[in-house]
Amino acid sequence: MSETASRGRVNIALTGRAEIARDDISARFPFREKQQLVRLGLAYALRLNLEPVRGGDFGRAGDGQNMNVGSFDPSGELFDLVRAFHPEFDDPADVAETLMSLGLVKLAEDVRNSEVTRIADILYANHGTD
Repeated sequence: MSETASRGRVNIALTGRAEIARDDISARFPFREKQQLVRLGLAYALRLNLEPVRGGDFGRAGDGQNMNVGSFDPSGELFDLVRAFHPEFDDPADVAETLMSLGLVKLAEDVRNSEVTRIADILYANHGTD
């Protein structure tokens, strides 16, 4: 059992702004399940080294899609990855919740600006991080 599950955290959720971003991304890159897009948002945030900080314009997690932690990361590997990127934080679910919203908002912006036109572009995203 993962550390997150043992702490009793049951759900993670998007902000309202991130849910709108997810739907915008879905219009361009249709995935079968919305959770796959949310995982993509988390991966994009990690790829761009976004800081898991909830600034003033972040919104409130829970205004968007709400997911069961066990369904979002059944094997615990995503939270292990989050822990590897951000060992300074105690709760990888909290970090993932922040990053998935930040990543979706950034990805939607990059899709709108044609910086990302296909999924493979995510692998080569630079944004000054390389």
